[in-house]
Amino acid sequence: MERMQIPDSSGAGADDAPRAGEIWRPRERPEQAVMVLACADGAVDYAWLDRDAADGRAPAAQWAQSFEVVLEQADHTHATPVRRHWLIDAQAQRLRGRRVLELGAHTGGLTQALLVHAAQVTALEHNPRCVQRLRERFGDDLRIVAGDMHHALWELQPGSFDAIVCAGVLYHSAHPFLLLEAMAQLRPQAILIDTLDDGVAGLRAVVPNLVNSCNYRYNQRPDCGYSVVLGADLIAGALARLGYASMQRIDTMQATIAPEHDSAYFQQWRRSLSAWFLRD
Repeated sequence: MERMQIPDSSGAGADDAPRAGEIWRPRERPEQAVMVLACADGAVDYAWLDRDAADGRAPAAQWAQSFEVVLEQADHTHATPVRRHWLIDAQAQRLRGRRVLELGAHTGGLTQALLVHAAQVTALEHNPRCVQRLRERFGDDLRIVAGDMHHALWELQPGSFDAIVCAGVLYHSAHPFLLLEAMAQLRPQAILIDTLDDGVAGLRAVVPNLVNSCNYRYNQRPDCGYSVVLGADLIAGALARLGYASMQRIDTMQATIAPEHDSAYFQQWRRSLSAWFLRD
């Protein structure tokens, strides 16, 4: 598993109760971070990230006094403006006047640019803290569907969207082919896939990893705990069978970032798949 930079974007909301899979940081030691493992019997079990220390347990009633939740890792936060430029602003001609569905909008890093270019934007997001942040940040300008995309996509009306933006999402799922099928059944004219597939020729199952596997489930039901990373050829082949045979790649290798903000995550993103798939 790639080492993490300590998160730096806090996201405390009205409900300060921790949820399994979330990352929090000690208020007195903000340079460190923990992952919540379980919440039961009035206690919170957690594990330190990037630190050789034993797992811990704290009283749930005192948790929010000692820790604050974070929604973004530092390397992701620094990379977002660059990704926003290459994936959204530089692709504005594909978005103008279009009805756009964004999957996994998170805190709205790409959403703010989509709202500038598209005629209408709908965000599908499952993390309740992120849903709250999106509502506070964009208000009535953004339509929000709160739910697990593995299910919610199938409940949307086909033909309701001209384009789907699936950025930084696919490699977190244990069921990526299901998501590709769900996107295709909505019949948009174009689908933007941006995913970390660097070094993956076919597919790779990622070992149990709460950060990855809980992004869309949040322990609301039994979870296999794995995510499946698809390589570009598999994604292209699957979408071709679903009616999206034309692939137009975005040359993210040209993307640059300030040296002090460079990271393994950013370099991996540059080498990974970012492409539009167009309906036949």
